[in-house]
Order: sequence, then structure tokens, then C-alpha cells
Amino acid sequence: MQMAHETREKLETYLINADPFLWNTMEKRNKKERIQELQSMGFLKGYSVGTNATYTKINQDLLVELGLEGILESIVVPRVNALFQTEVLQYFRRCWKQGQTPPLAYLKQHKFYRRHVFTNIETYDDSWKVPPVVGYKEAAFIFVQIDTQHDFVERWTVFAGLWFEEIEPLLRAES
Repeated sequence: MQMAHETREKLETYLINADPFLWNTMEKRNKKERIQELQSMGFLKGYSVGTNATYTKINQDLLVELGLEGILESIVVPRVNALFQTEVLQYFRRCWKQGQTPPLAYLKQHKFYRRHVFTNIETYDDSWKVPPVVGYKEAAFIFVQIDTQHDFVERWTVFAGLWFEEIEPLLRAES
């Protein structure tokens, strides 16, 4: 993936400052599991089991090991393409270009988001050893912020802008 120096600097800065880590494209949801996921992909082999490196350190190590292009080509783009079919990304892009977010009903219909009801353990009978996991970040959270309390799409994420304005044009230029 070839990119202009200015584009590389911009994307590196956004990557380093990304919250959530790697723009929420990782399958796992906690740091230790994310490190294991990256190791299973062949990266960060120098990390020992149970390493508790900061996300800043992980980003620095990934940039040294893969470079920005490698991070995009090996982690971010394949994950986005695995989660979202081409037609969905095209629909998201059309929404982005028109200045509107995709409707929540669309996200639910395509199983990118489901509402989670938060509760406490007392709600469950004794058959539950631990409460069910709630609040798992669905695929939709990569591109949009959802007000889960009031159940509506609030806005696009920073990653959405980077994807539609910087990363996708690079992918199109490459093909």
C-alpha cells in the first residue's frame, strides 16, 4: 500500500491516539486477549505470556514491526472486510457522503448491533453462576457511536472518517 508522506503521518497520529485500540477492529475486547490475538496472527512474538504492556507500547511495537502499511494491510483492512460485506460498506459510504448516519434499524437488521440490557446478578435465579456478559461492543461500533441508553445512532466514529476519506481511496488506488 503506497501512500503520501502526509497521509502516512496523519494515519499514524490517529492510530497512536486511537481510542478504542486499533479503532475497535480487534475481535477480542481486553488487552491481554488482544495481545494473544495479535500473537496468533504472527505479530508481537517477543511478548511473553501474560504481558501487560500499555496500548501505547503495543502501538509503538506494531509500528516498528509492521509499519503503518502493514498494520492496515494485515490487521485493520482484513478485519473490516471480514465484518462488513462490500454492499454494506458502500451503503455506509453513501450515508457518510450525505452527512447522515445509518439508521439503527439497518444495523440491527444486518446484525451489526443488538441492544444490551444492563442488570445485576440479583435479577437471575440461582442457576446463573455469573451474570451474562452485557455491553459487548458490536461491529457497528467500529463506524458509529450508539447511545445505548436511548438506543439511537449518535454519530460517526473518527475511524469512519479515516476509512472513507483516507484508507478506502488508498485501497481503490492499489487495485
